[in-house]
Amino acid sequence: MAGVERALRVVCIAPAWNEEKRIGGVVTAVPRGVVEEVVVVDDGSTDRTGEVAREAGATVLAGKHSGVGAAIRLGIDYAMQHGFDVAVIVSGAGKTPPAQIPRLLAPVAAGEADLVQGSRYTGGGQFLRMTLLRKIGTRGYTFLFSLLVGRRVTDASSGFRAIRVALFDDKRINLWQTWLDGYELEPYLLFQALRLRHKVVEVPVTIEYPDVIRGEAYTKMRAWTDWYRIFRPVLYLALGLKR
Repeated sequence: MAGVERALRVVCIAPAWNEEKRIGGVVTAVPRGVVEEVVVVDDGSTDRTGEVAREAGATVLAGKHSGVGAAIRLGIDYAMQHGFDVAVIVSGAGKTPPAQIPRLLAPVAAGEADLVQGSRYTGGGQFLRMTLLRKIGTRGYTFLFSLLVGRRVTDASSGFRAIRVALFDDKRINLWQTWLDGYELEPYLLFQALRLRHKVVEVPVTIEYPDVIRGEAYTKMRAWTDWYRIFRPVLYLALGLKR
């Protein structure tokens, strides 16, 4: 299995905005025997995020503060331009411990998946320091997502995933739309991959919310406003309002 993994050219993409306290640890935790390159997409940070990431050994792509979707898209562009086989998306805030990356890569390496979604809710998955409101929100969102896409998913809001870059040869999956610049891009990608019958697999992972210290926010996602943004593409695609 390890030999098959090494045969794949894998890039790890970490979108980050003002994460100077955590991004260095994320970069150094990526298993380099499996991942060829770590790319941090600095989404217009006003702190030392890019500098810290570079010092930790990452390639840093600087973008303007457009949103996590635009940052991920910039990383995907890099993966396509540099001939990578697989792109793994991790949180620049450290919520998706990179040591689990081989678990995501295994179904891709075995030819069983084009997209592997990390799930905290499938057997063997877990979450740490997650608020009750977020538990209710992620469960409710996943239920509605599954209902609208017509396929059962256990964790539709997880941002921890591995993507076979060849998936984007399907031009019906169009990440390069400006309305996907924010939180919309990730649910759009998962919904389209499922609806278009690409091979999608979920594997158990640990999602680890930060141990918040004084003056820090628990998450950058705003309740209701940003929750609507992750639900919007699901609704639009289900109703045929967007492609």
